[in-house]
Amino acid sequence: MIITRRSLMKTLGASTAAMALAAPSIRSAFAQSAGKLVYWGHNYDTRVKIVNQTMVPGFAKDAGIEVQHENFETNQNELKILTAWTGGGSGPDLVSVGANNFANYVYRKLVAPVDYTAFGFNSQQELIDAFEPGVLDGFIVDGTLYAMPMDLASISMFYRKDLFKEAGLDPEKPPKTWDEVTEMGKQLIKRDGNGTVTRAGWGWMARSASSHFYYWGAMLPQKGVDFLNADGTENGFNNDAGMEAFQYLYDTFHGDNQISALGLAPTINPVDDFASGRVAMLNAGLWLAPGVEQKYPDVTFKDGVYGVARLPQFKGGTPATRLNPWVFMVSAGSKMQKEAWQFVAYMTKRQESRDIWFKEANYVLPWKGFRNDAAVKALPYATPFFEDLAIGRPLPNTHRFAELASAVAQAYDRISANADTPDVVVPDLADEVDNLVAE
Repeated sequence: MIITRRSLMKTLGASTAAMALAAPSIRSAFAQSAGKLVYWGHNYDTRVKIVNQTMVPGFAKDAGIEVQHENFETNQNELKILTAWTGGGSGPDLVSVGANNFANYVYRKLVAPVDYTAFGFNSQQELIDAFEPGVLDGFIVDGTLYAMPMDLASISMFYRKDLFKEAGLDPEKPPKTWDEVTEMGKQLIKRDGNGTVTRAGWGWMARSASSHFYYWGAMLPQKGVDFLNADGTENGFNNDAGMEAFQYLYDTFHGDNQISALGLAPTINPVDDFASGRVAMLNAGLWLAPGVEQKYPDVTFKDGVYGVARLPQFKGGTPATRLNPWVFMVSAGSKMQKEAWQFVAYMTKRQESRDIWFKEANYVLPWKGFRNDAAVKALPYATPFFEDLAIGRPLPNTHRFAELASAVAQAYDRISANADTPDVVVPDLADEVDNLVAE
């Protein structure tokens, strides 16, 4: 069974006025719990710091509920969650994960519906209407909302202005098309005396299986296709348009148009590779900047070391990038579902919390009117991301996403590491995807 984008994306009725975002006192809204709420998330340093130093102690003081927060390597986080929730153990009450595998959690009946009362609303529709139009659509299945956003990110571009200057490029004119990325990348790439690439002109992130969909996979929607067709019944890329996108990926690693290299790009740690200058241009989310500047205080936007621009596009293509939402979900087996959603409300609805997430992590919490928040308006490089947000495309939604992601990652490895050509890789991948979704 496939949970397709068609079944996930529900048409909303006319928007009603959103309720005020100021939540009532959590302590007065719910009885104090003697239990301990268990929350698992990924090990992004800024997220961990915010949760441990601000959200957990603040919630304990406000609600009288203790939260045990644990974090894991991004690649391991979801596997640990699925293992715990499907293995009969207790597992966490609350998780935050990338939305890529959302359909799998719902399909397996592992997650509980959102408790809108925890957010101070009288109905699910009132909660939906308090957000920017459509942003919760992808988390609704058969009329029920199952997840809340931790961050609604789009994928745009970071580039090193200092390295542009060094290469004789105008630092105020980043590439707008993939052709320009190639031409500039060939001027930015560096090799040592043995011909080994020491600096990539462009970096493709591949930290986890799902990252392929966000980064190089964003080129497929620009060609008007995707990894799955609109109904999720077969592959959508084994065609001329899809082949062109895969060919561009191949060319960045091999031949006269090489601008990327394994070991440098795809990046193992995008913060380190970009900040250290091993990668001159990189597509990433708004979250990258705080991580760079906290770890590398000399690499700053305000000092002109790096710049931010919209994601490059194919000439004559369909303007598109990927949406990269991270979400909160609550275990269907938790005995503290209400308290878990209560904690999510504390972390995301309060203006103080929203400001902290944006100021310290650049996490976008898309409540209606969020662009007018003082913290959001104060960020000088947010505009490209908000512009790309308007052309964002979701990931393919299928409960077989893990298997799909594994197949796509293997195809990437064949192209980048083995130099297998797209005319061989694409049909093989298409057959694998078609067999997968037919099961």
